[in-house]
Amino acid sequence: MRQYLLIVPLIATLLACGSDDRQTARIPDFPKPGDSSRTEGALRALTRAINQSSPASAYAKRAVILLAMGRINLALSDIDEAISRNDNAGSYYLTRAQILRALQQPEKALVNAQRAEILGIDTPELYTLMGDLFQQQNQFPRAQLYVTKALQMAPYDGEAYYFKGLMTARLGDTTQALALYHQSLRLKPRYLDTYNQLASVYRVQGDRNSALAYNSQALRYFPNNPKLYYGRGLIYHMAGELDSAMTCYQQTLKVQPNYYQAYFQIGLINQKYRNYYVALANYERVQQLRPQFPRIDTYLGYCHEQMGQYDLAIAAYTKATRLNAADQQAAAGLWRSQRRQYSQNSYNSLFLPNTPDEALTPTQNRATLDTTRVRVSTIQPKSQVPAGSGDSLRRTIKPIGQN
Repeated sequence: MRQYLLIVPLIATLLACGSDDRQTARIPDFPKPGDSSRTEGALRALTRAINQSSPASAYAKRAVILLAMGRINLALSDIDEAISRNDNAGSYYLTRAQILRALQQPEKALVNAQRAEILGIDTPELYTLMGDLFQQQNQFPRAQLYVTKALQMAPYDGEAYYFKGLMTARLGDTTQALALYHQSLRLKPRYLDTYNQLASVYRVQGDRNSALAYNSQALRYFPNNPKLYYGRGLIYHMAGELDSAMTCYQQTLKVQPNYYQAYFQIGLINQKYRNYYVALANYERVQQLRPQFPRIDTYLGYCHEQMGQYDLAIAAYTKATRLNAADQQAAAGLWRSQRRQYSQNSYNSLFLPNTPDEALTPTQNRATLDTTRVRVSTIQPKSQVPAGSGDSLRRTIKPIGQN
């Protein structure tokens, strides 16, 4: 949603940079937010314009629409092409900075945002974006400077209040951050990030009802947003309502099947219920979708260990300790698994032959008398027992060394 709301402020600058396209096919106007039919129509018209004459502005416009639709990689490809055809348009660099931020590449995004500023872009959108990018790199004084500049230019910009609140929260002032989030919501009641942040703050504070209230309000505006279902799952999860949390995580995956964080949380719940086979399957899915997920090998190793698959547990724990020598849980799991595997092998060796070709014979199972330790005397008939021996037999098997 954040990306879609950036379409309108970019229209003027993108059109201003389109003088080189006046002799080409008509470039359509931007569709209104939420008008899916006009959005698809605009995309088709832009594609026709690109196929006819490939103007830079058509690529740039299509990139903005694709970004708003969440098709981020395609948007990046288009804006890269636009810049390759016209590298002197500040609005193009602003669009690329927004795309790179969406791709979680804040360093590259900041380089492009600064380039847009050098090329003359002087808008609240740019300064709000730069404030966010600087705060992500913990450069709070510069972030504060740009957000303040954005609010001076647009005092009713709800997005700027959101980022100011985000920065304030990171500096430790949660009370002031909440006030700024509420102000952001009053000015921009359909800004998804503000709802998510409010729900997150109240969840951490243990205020389950407030967290659920903001999450529910957001879901009325964005009923198909996977992040909201996942956030709702976290609220229930932290409150100990694991079945409700599981339902929300599963709903997340229905909306977005590759939402790897939901698989991880489902794995945690099943691990708590000791459903290690199901937990393992979910952790493996996380590893497939996000190979660098923190400590995922430790979780895999634990499931293998609890299922008695010590070879697999040792392999997973070994990889975890190699990636992170400070992972004490992986190190402890590796030690336990190695001991249990050794004990298991030692136990099996009492009953199994030394080699696969060596068979157990009946004599190997038969208990025999060690004649080197005892002396066997023949029991005499009762009539031959010397007088004075009584009515009972004397013990006739004695340890060596006794007479």
